[in-house]
Amino acid sequence: MNGISTIMNITSQQNRLPEIGLVIIISSYLLLAFSSPMPIRIGVIEIVMGIGLTIGSLLLGYSLIARKEWNSILPALCIVYFLLIPLLVSVGSGNSFVDIVRDVSPLMFMTTLPLLIKYLPHDKNAYYRLRFLLFAILTVGLISALQFQLGIEQLYGSMGAYISKFNPDPIAPVNGISSISSGMLRLFGLGNADLQMFMLKCQDPALLFSAIYLLCFGLGNVLAKPRRLIFGLCALAGGGFCFYEFAALGMRAFSGLTVLALFFYLLYLIRSRGVPVIHLFFAGILGLLLTYNQIINLAVQMWEKNQAAGLNNRPAELYAVFRVITESFHTFLFGIGWGGKFSNPIYGDATTRYTHSLFSFWLLKTGVVGFAMLALFVSLLFRRVDFISVWSSSHRLALFLATSAVIIVGIFLEPTYKMLSFGLIVGLFLAELSLPPAPSH
Repeated sequence: MNGISTIMNITSQQNRLPEIGLVIIISSYLLLAFSSPMPIRIGVIEIVMGIGLTIGSLLLGYSLIARKEWNSILPALCIVYFLLIPLLVSVGSGNSFVDIVRDVSPLMFMTTLPLLIKYLPHDKNAYYRLRFLLFAILTVGLISALQFQLGIEQLYGSMGAYISKFNPDPIAPVNGISSISSGMLRLFGLGNADLQMFMLKCQDPALLFSAIYLLCFGLGNVLAKPRRLIFGLCALAGGGFCFYEFAALGMRAFSGLTVLALFFYLLYLIRSRGVPVIHLFFAGILGLLLTYNQIINLAVQMWEKNQAAGLNNRPAELYAVFRVITESFHTFLFGIGWGGKFSNPIYGDATTRYTHSLFSFWLLKTGVVGFAMLALFVSLLFRRVDFISVWSSSHRLALFLATSAVIIVGIFLEPTYKMLSFGLIVGLFLAELSLPPAPSH
């Protein structure tokens, strides 16, 4: 009997590993409120986050082994390749140790976290785990939006003043700013940060995800579930606040993808939820009346930015990457390795470790062989993901639209693929669509 009891205790402990590992990962992730999505300097907070993410990932990895999740073996081997081969290239090329570490760390965000989260156990607690993760991502998104707002008030006095004299260079703090703003920034450890710090907060994928998810979910509750009107209005307020922050920064891709997502979501409400078009019309008129001035100001700013910046030299950056990897047969096959740098035309040919798209970044660092392995890894992760179930609930459609926007930005437009939120969002999406729809939805 003692032997049976011991075995049952061991089994019980193993069953709790996913919960413990995920709680540690999420707790570490929430520390982003006191850090940056891409910290320039590594401090105590960043070290604690790194340790927490490592411990949580090890627990989830051990849980995979204990459950004999054979489907995770091949993608895990892909991750081993991503780590080792470019690392050997880096050592052979003499890349800086600090630069190597700064490239290898996001590798965990881009690959390991999505893999571990997708293969969380499909038991009675599965939906609760994913709702917990969703709540954490939305929390980081809303906090990031608040930090950007407070930062702009610190530097410019108000968001209106910032929009009216948009300038990518930070200016001296304005005298007489709200003591509440200063106090809140000191609470988050950002009292002396500059505009670049606040811009990174606004570029966190959690902010884009939160804007789209909350706006869609809020519209669904207001228009299709009258009994949840207050809940829906709160979600709309949170999503609108997030949208306003990156729109004020002139982030055209973020803003355009949000509008496109809302368009598809409204079509879903009409076709699948039977929401009358006339209700949408009056809701749109009301929303326009309430936000007319803000919409005009933001539209003018984005138009001026588009006229001045165009595509921000993105095609030239991609061409520069191709030029670098085709310098030799070796770099063509295996890239320049983690920590490798190249002359980036976006910054006047200054050397950078990163590019603005996951596609060009992976090609630069790992070559065509590594890129082929990435394609295999992605296909393995997305295998058995039930995309048809996206239409089974308003929650899943909102999740799909928000995640799609995050992935599009990371693949083509911004280095958000290197941020912690990116991997957690992709992992949440994969895990959610690998489960049957929740009965309540």
